[in-house]
Amino acid sequence: MQKSFREILGLPIREKLSHGLLGRVENLIVNPANGEIVAFFTRKDKKLLLPTVDISKISADAVWVENPEALATPDEIIRIAEVIKMNTSIFANKVFTVSRQFLGEVVDFRFETKGWVLTKIDVAKKILGIPTAQKLINSSQIIRIKPNEITVRDAVVAIREKKVVGKETTNLSPATLKIDESGN
Repeated sequence: MQKSFREILGLPIREKLSHGLLGRVENLIVNPANGEIVAFFTRKDKKLLLPTVDISKISADAVWVENPEALATPDEIIRIAEVIKMNTSIFANKVFTVSRQFLGEVVDFRFETKGWVLTKIDVAKKILGIPTAQKLINSSQIIRIKPNEITVRDAVVAIREKKVVGKETTNLSPATLKIDESGN
């Protein structure tokens, strides 16, 4: 099932058996090397992670987990702590083509809940803070994700722009992404 960042943001995280509230989704952690969604950030008494492998189901009104012990502090899960250290965000990141044409900022992104991979990014230029036109870019077009920008293939510019209420393009399989930790 495909979900978007905006659909997940703010959803309660609940234990499946008791329906107890464990927190709310505050952010998603994406591994920039391969586009995998590795965890959700939440906060109850302190900042916690919910690894995606521990999510049993996502419904329209909640993220469900079998075991509340799945929530951990960021330093408790080494694999995810390493991804966090990369300090790479997808949402609100600037998007450029290889030839350095500015396409806009990521205003939303989509991922597949089976396999937890990034599938598309929604990119829009803003005028006075309001998105004007939006491009839906498949993850197969992403070349590199850095802390301050995402680089996509030049061919993306040829893809027709969609209006904010327009139709989506079909999903393509995600590509292996390259990470540049040097910031270049």
